[in-house]
Amino acid sequence: MPEVETVAKTLGEVLYANSSQRLASEKSWLRLVHSLGAGDHGSLHALYERTHRLVYTLIVRLTSNRETAEELTLELFEDLWRGASRYDAASGSVLGWVMNQARSKAIGWLRLEHQQKLTLDGGQSGLLMIDAPDYRDLMRFKLQSEQLRAALALLTPEERSALESAFFGGRMQQGIRPALQKLRLALDPGGKAPRPAASENACEQAELVCAYLVRAVAPAEVAGVQAHLSSCWQCRLESESLRSVVDSFVAWPTDVLRPSAPLQERLARSVAPRAGTPALPWSEPEWEDVAPAIACKLLATDMEKHMVSMLVRLAPGGEYPAHTHAGLEELHLLYGELWIDERKLHPGDYNRAEPGTSDQRVWSETGCTCVLMTSTRDTLG
Repeated sequence: MPEVETVAKTLGEVLYANSSQRLASEKSWLRLVHSLGAGDHGSLHALYERTHRLVYTLIVRLTSNRETAEELTLELFEDLWRGASRYDAASGSVLGWVMNQARSKAIGWLRLEHQQKLTLDGGQSGLLMIDAPDYRDLMRFKLQSEQLRAALALLTPEERSALESAFFGGRMQQGIRPALQKLRLALDPGGKAPRPAASENACEQAELVCAYLVRAVAPAEVAGVQAHLSSCWQCRLESESLRSVVDSFVAWPTDVLRPSAPLQERLARSVAPRAGTPALPWSEPEWEDVAPAIACKLLATDMEKHMVSMLVRLAPGGEYPAHTHAGLEELHLLYGELWIDERKLHPGDYNRAEPGTSDQRVWSETGCTCVLMTSTRDTLG
């Protein structure tokens, strides 16, 4: 990699050389899992806080469906609640365990969908090869991403900021409705979607309905908006015309997505609270630049086993140094495209490298973000 001295260096030497943050220990993650196994409700929500955005993003990338991803994310944390006692620390890090279960759940859903489609089409049932994605699905998602990116470029900075704050932060903002309408026109130039009422004739609740569509209204207001939609034909027509726009946000050009705020509340209702020691609050680590075009967010470090779980972000054109794996490496791609030697990974793809193997060239033309579990003793260069 240009301008990076990697001779006789290990990954750990690079990661920890200039880190100004207190490292999150893998032991703190293990304590959460052990507390889960003992029935501690607080630990479940602590684990949710640490991992839910990564889990949700991975499932969205695999299913391309926001609602399905939320249901599967909820099911996953219910499974973790019931199955924490079966976790074996010898099999890998806690984050790796969670991400692999998320991937398995999404694959199970995709296989079921595939079998149902084959049955409806009168074909023979079979398994969908997730590790060899359907080329047409990849092209559709890539086209959707390109169309959304082009449409977002037509928004003013204020309009895009309002949508991002609403959709990713769950915060009610002014200007959501005109931003959504502008996107609808850009994404549906032929006018196939139903036309909403003109702004001057719009219902006074129209802005609130748009906030509801992007899940930026307070939970206490949801029932009221739903009741209004059932009685107001104008808002119902507008919500129908804008729903496909919001659905396209699964391809929003960002690396980590956010499920709706009520998801954690649903988790609390589905799992009966138990008494237990409150878990320590989770402080999200910051991104740190560790080399030109490479940033890392260190989520868990196991000094005894020399393992690290982290988010890695490559800038467009960025290249990770050639390296030899000292231990098992697992990678889940959340965003962008990534080349590992001759293999090209797309969002949702998984890569596993065994100890002793080497990657000669790892780079991204588009820029990318991945969840990576690997050994800090990997030799670079």
